[in-house]
Amino acid sequence: MFARHSRRDRAGQYEKLAPRYDRLHHRWLRHAGGEAQAALEALVRALATSDMKLLDAGCGTGHLARTLIAEGMRPKSITLLDPSEAMLARCADIPVLKIKGRLEALPFEDGAFDLVTCVWALETVPDPHLALTELCRVVRPGGALCLAFCADEPARGLADCLMRQALLYRGTGQFLSCAGLVRDIESFDGFEARAIPSQGPAATVLARRTDALVQAVSRPKVELEKP
Repeated sequence: MFARHSRRDRAGQYEKLAPRYDRLHHRWLRHAGGEAQAALEALVRALATSDMKLLDAGCGTGHLARTLIAEGMRPKSITLLDPSEAMLARCADIPVLKIKGRLEALPFEDGAFDLVTCVWALETVPDPHLALTELCRVVRPGGALCLAFCADEPARGLADCLMRQALLYRGTGQFLSCAGLVRDIESFDGFEARAIPSQGPAATVLARRTDALVQAVSRPKVELEKP
């Protein structure tokens, strides 16, 4: 299970980081999270079709959506969600639906999306377990959830150690247990999950919803609102 001790709300920090987020994140990918990012993008390419409904929850500056549209996905099939107005402003060039909202209270119906992605965002919220519950809730039967996150895994060397310390120093996230996350997903009725092997303090997980109705993560319908 997730550690329940971290309750810090980091949304305000990402408002301030937005103008330089891409530069900082590129450094993280180059030195620590690149394998996990590559694994996630490979999963999404394998699962995505041009007309499926996709939610990128915690979309940041919109890198994944730009990549998918360039590769043929229709913009009207994609929804971007982020709690930071500054991050969503960085997505202004992407012709998709953009919604300001939190991972812990997704403003969507149960089973609303064929594919849900959450990339480098689950570790930034005060309650990752609640956010994970919400992410699973909005996956339709037969759909999938793809995650990439900062993981409490052994560092490979000095670069990994420095990246880990930099993230902790900035206070922009925490390191989650990959095994604990997989167990939490599989505790929801109708879900199965597996980790995709990668090295360093980062991980990728693929979860599939195989049931007809997931009672354990059901929530009442909430109407969509544009920011």
